[in-house]
Amino acid sequence: MRRRFLGFIAVTSVLLGAAPAVSQYAAYPDGREPAYVTTLYSDASHTTVVGQITPECGYSYVQYTLSGTYSQYGTDEFVGYCTPYGWDPV
Repeated sequence: MRRRFLGFIAVTSVLLGAAPAVSQYAAYPDGREPAYVTTLYSDASHTTVVGQITPECGYSYVQYTLSGTYSQYGTDEFVGYCTPYGWDPV
């Protein structure tokens, strides 16, 4: 009985561990990950730019890099997709 329970726990943990990867491909079945450039401003008036978050393409994923200062006031601009074959701009 104890072996069966421990086996069930092991199988369940493996399946739950794989769930995030499976759900990622379910959201983007064609392997394209959308990428955005975020411009950060000093306040809600959006007059003074203090930083920018830019995308870098990996293999079907986007990695973002901050330059400047982070702020809660920002605007996003869609710039393209990261695909298994590289950058796919719009």
